[in-house]
Amino acid sequence: MKIDNNLVLAKDVLSNLCLGKDLYKRIYSFTTENINGYIDYFDLKNKSLLTVGSSGDQILNAYYKGCRDITLLDINPFASYYINLKIAGIISFNYSEFQDFFFKFIDETVNQKRYNLEMFNKLSGNLKAIDYDSFYFFDKIFHEYNMQKISDYLMLDDQTNSKIIKEFNNYLHDEKSYNLLKNKINNIRFKFILENIFSFYNNLKFDNIFLSNFCTIVGILTLRDLLINLSSNNLNNQGSIQFAYIWNTDFNDNSENYDLKEIYRMPATRAFLKNFISEYHYVKGEYDTLFDKDCKSDLILIYRK
Repeated sequence: MKIDNNLVLAKDVLSNLCLGKDLYKRIYSFTTENINGYIDYFDLKNKSLLTVGSSGDQILNAYYKGCRDITLLDINPFASYYINLKIAGIISFNYSEFQDFFFKFIDETVNQKRYNLEMFNKLSGNLKAIDYDSFYFFDKIFHEYNMQKISDYLMLDDQTNSKIIKEFNNYLHDEKSYNLLKNKINNIRFKFILENIFSFYNNLKFDNIFLSNFCTIVGILTLRDLLINLSSNNLNNQGSIQFAYIWNTDFNDNSENYDLKEIYRMPATRAFLKNFISEYHYVKGEYDTLFDKDCKSDLILIYRK
C-alpha cells in the first residue's frame, strides 16, 4: 500500500537516514511567506486555485478567503497528511490549544506541549473522519516517536516565531479569525497531486496559481519556462499567477543583492520576465513584522492573463 511505503519513508527521515539528501520529505510546519500581505491581490471567492506548499497554509488562508476549489501540488508525499492534520486540529482545538499543539515557540518560550500524544488523541477521531490514510500515518508516528524527534527530524521549522506566524496567516491572526475558519472548515475539500511542479504537464485549468518562493531556488530561465507552460496550459482567461515571493529586497535598478539567486538581480529579472510581470507589490517581511517597522521589504510578482 502507498500509505505503508510513505510510513517507511517517514521512519527513514525520523531515523536521520534521509537527512541531507531528501529534504523535500520533511514538512514545513508554517509558511515563511506573508500570505496575509498578498492574498487580497487575488480574486479567490468561489474560484479555483492550484497551490504548492507543504505547510498547508496556502490552502487554509485561501479557504478562509472563500476559495472552494483547491488543488495542492507538492513533491512531498506527506504534504496532504499534514494539511489534514491541521484541519483536524482546527476542528478539534480552540485557538490556544491549536498553538499548544502546532507551535514550536509560544511568546518566545519553547512549547513543551507540541505534538503531545494526549492532544493528538483528542484530534485523532476527526482526523480519521477526514482522511483515514492521514490518521493511519500520524497515529503510527505519534505513538512510535516522541515530540522532540518529530520536531527535529520530520518537520522543517523555518518559521517558528509565533508573532510572525500569526501575522502571516489570516486564520491565525487572532481568536476571532481562527473561529471564523473553525466554523466552516468542516466543509473544506482539496485535491492532492504528488508531483514536481516542473514536470507538471496537463490541461487542468485554474483561476489562480500560487508558486510560493520557487523563484529563489531556480534560475530565471527555468522560472520563465514554467510560467510559459502554466499560463498556456493551466491558467483560465483573466487568471493570475503569484510566481515570485522574494525576501528582503526592493524593486529598483540598484538591487544586486543575493548574487547566488538570479531573481534578486532586478534589472535582469525585469527585462527577462517583462512579459510576465503584470504587477509587483511590497509586503511586510519577517523583520518588519517582528520589530513593528513601518516598511515593506518583501516583494511579490504577479502575472495576469
